[in-house]
Amino acid sequence: MMTRQERVLRNAVILLAVATLMLGGLLFWSLRAMALLKGETAEGEASDIAAAGGQPVTDQDWTRELKRKHGDEVLLSMLNHIVVGKEAGALGIKVTDEEIERELKRGMSGYGSEEQYYSQMESELGLSREELREETAYRLTLQAVATAGITISEAEVDDYLEQNAESLMPKKQMQLSIITTETYSEAGEVMDRLEQGEDFAGLAAEVSTDEESRQHGGNIGMVEEQDPFWPEDMLKTAAGLEAGDIAGPLQTADGYAVIRLEKLIVPEQPDQEELRRMVRQQLKLEQAAPLQQVERDLRAKYDTAIYIDNSLQD
Repeated sequence: MMTRQERVLRNAVILLAVATLMLGGLLFWSLRAMALLKGETAEGEASDIAAAGGQPVTDQDWTRELKRKHGDEVLLSMLNHIVVGKEAGALGIKVTDEEIERELKRGMSGYGSEEQYYSQMESELGLSREELREETAYRLTLQAVATAGITISEAEVDDYLEQNAESLMPKKQMQLSIITTETYSEAGEVMDRLEQGEDFAGLAAEVSTDEESRQHGGNIGMVEEQDPFWPEDMLKTAAGLEAGDIAGPLQTADGYAVIRLEKLIVPEQPDQEELRRMVRQQLKLEQAAPLQQVERDLRAKYDTAIYIDNSLQD
């Protein structure tokens, strides 16, 4: 699970990334449908693609529904890729493989592993590794086009770092399990039973008052060490544990808790050069026009035309 890291620096970039990747997933998911709309059905492909209760669903039914619901978004995304590519070529902008890999690595921060990151992108956004790479390249290209000609002084970077130094450092990530109780004595009994060898997940399912985590054996997933949604003292205690350690009773807003640290991830601290590059890019984006406006302006600049009947989108 992804947690909130480097909030001050990365909020705008993360929000943009999510929006772009979701649209990108829609684009790639719908490419076959758009091809079919042009009459490019694969040779020998059956007309019926599904059936329920003896009633078939044809390629035409499917693609018509895709076009009706998502046609505008997919078409605009395709046009944006074209015009941004043209503008990047005119400006001599080319995103390198190193930049793409660096951005993907940043996106993986907070996930248990690279495989977990790609698996979640596949399940949530429908993007394969290659498709995710292509959309990352597009996003970086769009940002480079939007910020072309904007310069940030070293003094501006220094000022930003001075004001946001602590917020820029990635935080520890902790995978926690929890058992909550209404009273201190109940939490003490939980500690006693755990010390006698009872299974944490089984005990959480039996006695925990937290409905959501109880259904998962007490597991609450990955939590950042400064997550504002959990008690500060509990997170400080958890950050000082080793994997498998149990602590409690700990006071919470609604009672008491016993926690177990399942896994601790201490992220690699960015070097100064990388940190300054990230700050410089963020400051450039703050001065640039909104990225959707950049795409809109580029569609106008390159004489974009749409030759479809708008009623198809009704």
